[in-house]
Amino acid sequence: MTTNVLVTNDDGIDAPGLHALARACSDAGGHVYIVAPHQNQSAVGASITLRRELHWAQQPDFPVAGVEAWHVTGTPADCVMVGLRQIVKHRINLVVSGINHGANVGNDILASGTVGGALHGHFRSITSIAFSRIMDDAGGEDAVVDWSTAELVTRAMIGKVLDGTVKDGQFLNVNIPAVPAEEIAGTLVTRMGRRGFIDLEQVRGDSAVAERTQQTLHTNPHTPPGTDIWALANNYVSVTPLHSNLTEHTAIDPLSDLLNRAAGD
Repeated sequence: MTTNVLVTNDDGIDAPGLHALARACSDAGGHVYIVAPHQNQSAVGASITLRRELHWAQQPDFPVAGVEAWHVTGTPADCVMVGLRQIVKHRINLVVSGINHGANVGNDILASGTVGGALHGHFRSITSIAFSRIMDDAGGEDAVVDWSTAELVTRAMIGKVLDGTVKDGQFLNVNIPAVPAEEIAGTLVTRMGRRGFIDLEQVRGDSAVAERTQQTLHTNPHTPPGTDIWALANNYVSVTPLHSNLTEHTAIDPLSDLLNRAAGD
């Protein structure tokens, strides 16, 4: 049976990480449909477009042979919805998003367009995986990236979906270290760590008028073993099972008791 794979990302249709993911899916045996943003959509989370029209078109000269590719003037979530409802006429068995240039770990995932795209596949009970590769310390976003390890790991993970090892309907967040394949320590199933938070700070320019904002990351110094952050720091591939239900179940009864007592006062 043919496995139809819908591929998106948040770095845009021209991103090398998307091309690596497309190759990995194709090499693993999937029939690949690329539906990705026309431009970079990093950090848009799972947002969708409401108050303007979406447009999509087939992407000419996509650099991976044997796949069908479209670009969309929207977010990764828009791409998944357009792909499932408008573009692909066959049943999609797997939604994958990535490979993001930069890790998506801990509470970062709530703002991640990469994870947000996969989440919209999960909403529809489709097995969905977000893939990210940690950003090299040197060069940042402008660094020349070797995607070979990430592509190898991704191909193996997709193979486990195609052969039935990964249960249908799973929602996984996979993060890959930026090291050669032989330096990968292994694969760990992890829980979300706590990354920290980002502040926007106002920076005054050379004149009193010129001002801008910059992002400052306040990191959490505690990275317990078993978390996605710890796994990456120790060169493990991190696989975190996710769910869209954010309810804090342990707080329901205590909060109910507290509010009921307050109402009786």
